[in-house]
Amino acid sequence: MSYFKKVIALILLGMMVANLFGCNYNPSANKIISMDVEKAPINIDPQLASSQSELIIVRNAMTGLFRINDNGEAERSLCEDYKVLDDRLTYEFKIKDAKWSNDEKITADDFVFGITRALKAETKSPYAHNLFFIKNAENFNNGECSESELGISAINEKTLKITLTKPISDIEYKLSDMSSTPCNRDFFTKCKGKYGLSKKDMIYCGPFYVSSWTDKSIKMGRNDEYVGEKAKPTALTMTFNQTEGKKIEAIGKNVIDIAIIDSEKETAAKNAGLNTYSVHNTVWAIIINPNMEIMQNPLTVSALSKSVDRISIEKSLPAGYSMFSGLVAPELNLCGNKYSHYINEYSQSSLQADEAKKEYMQAIKETGKNLNGSTLLYVNESKSGNMAIKIAASWQKNLDAYINTEEVTFNEINNRIKSGNFSIVLYPIGYGITDAEAALQQFLSYDKGNIFGIKNEYFDSLMEKVQYESNADKKAKLLHQAENCLIESNYIYPVYISPTVVATTPKLSGFIFDLYKGNFDFANAIK
Repeated sequence: MSYFKKVIALILLGMMVANLFGCNYNPSANKIISMDVEKAPINIDPQLASSQSELIIVRNAMTGLFRINDNGEAERSLCEDYKVLDDRLTYEFKIKDAKWSNDEKITADDFVFGITRALKAETKSPYAHNLFFIKNAENFNNGECSESELGISAINEKTLKITLTKPISDIEYKLSDMSSTPCNRDFFTKCKGKYGLSKKDMIYCGPFYVSSWTDKSIKMGRNDEYVGEKAKPTALTMTFNQTEGKKIEAIGKNVIDIAIIDSEKETAAKNAGLNTYSVHNTVWAIIINPNMEIMQNPLTVSALSKSVDRISIEKSLPAGYSMFSGLVAPELNLCGNKYSHYINEYSQSSLQADEAKKEYMQAIKETGKNLNGSTLLYVNESKSGNMAIKIAASWQKNLDAYINTEEVTFNEINNRIKSGNFSIVLYPIGYGITDAEAALQQFLSYDKGNIFGIKNEYFDSLMEKVQYESNADKKAKLLHQAENCLIESNYIYPVYISPTVVATTPKLSGFIFDLYKGNFDFANAIK
């Protein structure tokens, strides 16, 4: 059994634990770590959590068979040991003698129930596709087979059996995903549909537990039943937008210890003596509705991409942003490394105004329609407004196409796309996603998560090869072919990439910003 040794988590600060006074004493431990986030959590069910605050709670309060450590390795968590049978498809996992925060034993059935819940279509888990490596998981999710046909079962109270569709090389990482966390069947049933919606409707198996939950803050204390090493902080406190845009000042005054800040304020944070770290993890791309009649003409979509003035857009990018020609952000995870470890060369498209105008005029002649009055949607919780205006201006100048721009919320933009009520969107690919493969899976023709309506059989075939390729270098090359396939279709056109910037007090160390899981782990944080 082998572990990928490369760090997939961006370690924002080193562990700096000076164990000079004995293994149980550390003057920097036993502190309360505080963080301010934008939105209050709604649901901390690991199979459904999606907002920043929800994901932080799940990361610190739950764990699975494996857990990503500070070296980016998938180490055993609730798994005592495991063996792979001769067929290379069947795994048997021995569960540690561990307890839930309510003192009940954690059993193999808890994993069977938790993973099966994530795969049920009615759960609507955004992480179901992460489990499709399990035999019949995708068919079950699509309603094409029964639960009894799933490749997961409990041999006994302490032994879990998982059967795969095909051999894979990174099962430890796959089983560290939140979709693989256990769920106590009896407790879930007693919650009567409220599981994860309040403090009393949740039990925990990770380093912390939720001790209080109000509309202004959540406090998490040490979980004494946690089977792993005791968390170093005595508690975590998370407030919701209490700093009102003054996060740098709040960190400087030790009101909070850490926060995600606006990329344009990174210099100010450094000047204030704070530590800052940035991760470029979201690609912004133009996505075109393939079901509009005029967009079904390949000349139209080709003209739209060729007429974007990238030089003009680059001059208007906010601090920390940069132009980008791929669909998978370079710092997303692939097999334990950043995607950029394997792929770092992209062909840069350029403005071809004259050719674009000819193609657009021919498309109008062939369809009898034009793009005037169409709308480019963009997300109001980002800096994409100015970029959208620049893009629309390119089309007006180079195509004589008068396209409106409209600001909407991220949820609204997804609803509009899902209903087909859109012409063009400036969309954040990778928003909330930390895995390179997952960034492209949302474009699979047969995937329920494909809200865009883009269908490409060659892309589908490449992604199927990606899923079952065990060699990391070959997997990366296939994934790069798949992203180029989408770009060449002209329905998706990458424009720029944006960062996530974190600022902390200089005293805070030991926490992990895990890009693979997109989250903060504070179990070893000290200050």
